[in-house]
This record gives sequence, structure tokens and C-alpha cells, in this order.
Amino acid sequence: MEVLTITGSSNQESVYVDDYSLRTRPYSEFDAAIEAGNAYSWSNLTYDPDAHDTILGVENNSSTQDLVIQEIRVSGDTATQFVVHTSSGVTMAGTAVTGVNLNRNSNNTASATAKADETGNGQQAASYTGRLFAGLIAADGTATIDVDGAIVLPNDHNIGVDFTTAATAGNITIIGYFRDRD
Repeated sequence: MEVLTITGSSNQESVYVDDYSLRTRPYSEFDAAIEAGNAYSWSNLTYDPDAHDTILGVENNSSTQDLVIQEIRVSGDTATQFVVHTSSGVTMAGTAVTGVNLNRNSNNTASATAKADETGNGQQAASYTGRLFAGLIAADGTATIDVDGAIVLPNDHNIGVDFTTAATAGNITIIGYFRDRD
């Protein structure tokens, strides 16, 4: 079987050809970021959150690139509403979380500050001024929110995820990538 790869000038589509077929696969900006070593995952250790705790927050520290959020994964042991919010100009506080490069061949590190049990964002209960969206999970439930790059964080902006109900086990994973500013 012969495979031929053709990438268009927009770097958006690869074409694969074998003996009797032609297949196409979209080559997204996220795919390109993984290949370049610019895509990361941030995930907290299991945490016992109080109501309205920010379980995980991630802040873009790059002065030349935007942090584009691709996906958010939420899980917990208690039925709760989760709130995804954003703010800027705050000092991130909490337990450090290291971004893991999704391209395991890359030695790039994320230009971001990530904190579990993050307390510096000021987005609690009625003061969710930067509320992006909310959802519900059942007890021992999970949710995957595929925002597909719809959330873009410039320098000094962060994203955080809270549970509105106290729980004993909460986990958040935020997946994103860096792209040059236009």
C-alpha cells in the first residue's frame, strides 16, 4: 500500500492515498500544535473541594502567544453544578500543577501558571463576573466539554473550574495549545 500525504497551504487538510481509495482527514490547528510541541494538558490530583472552590485554574503567561482551550474534563463524587469562568489581572494561588506536553517527543514547557485549589481568581458564588458556562454532573459522574478552540486566553488571563457543591473528590483536566497572536 502506497501512502501519499498532501498538506495544503493552509495546513488544514492531509490526503492519504492507497491502492484503490482516497481518504481525507482534517488537519486542525490543534493537530498542528501537538505536532509542534505546543499543546498541553493540566490536571489536578484528586481534591476535596468546598462549595465554590476553584478546583483547577490555568493562566496564560506568554506575552507573544494566546492560550487556546480545546477541551475541559470534569469528574466528581457528588452531584454538582460545575462553573467554568475566566478572569485576568489576579495572582494565581494554590498548589502548582505542571502542564504535560501532549507531544511526548517535545521538551517544550507551557508558558502558563496552573494551580489546583486555586484561590486568587475571586470568582465565587454570586460574583462569577467572568462566567463562561456551567453544566451538571451526577454523583460519580464525568463530563467532557469539547470547546474546540472557542475559548482564547491572551496574556494574564485565566480559566478556572469550580464545583458549586462540596464534594470529597473532584478532578479537572484542561487541554489547550499555544498559537502565535495575529
